[in-house]
Amino acid sequence: MENNELIAKLKSVCKELILQLRGNKGENRNALIDRKLISDLHLYIDLYKHSIRDDNMVSKEIVGILLYTCSRFYIQSKYSKNSDDLLKEFDRLNGKLLGIFVLKDM
Repeated sequence: MENNELIAKLKSVCKELILQLRGNKGENRNALIDRKLISDLHLYIDLYKHSIRDDNMVSKEIVGILLYTCSRFYIQSKYSKNSDDLLKEFDRLNGKLLGIFVLKDM
């Protein structure tokens, strides 16, 4: 998959997740958790990780979008009855992003 196509897919998945994670649209005041969409996000992040060979190839826009998407899981956990599921996904996604984008020599 070409890098521009991958970036477009990441943006699209993040946008959908961000919209879903605004409010308790599920039953019984639960936030919607779209497992397929989350799985796609992790797949595209893994592909993106392998497509960047050096710091110059990292899109600041994508990093910002990914961090914001990750934060939505945490924020929504404060208002939803299924906060445990949201926090687990926040931890999983946050760990993955830190592993990719934090400088190794820190």
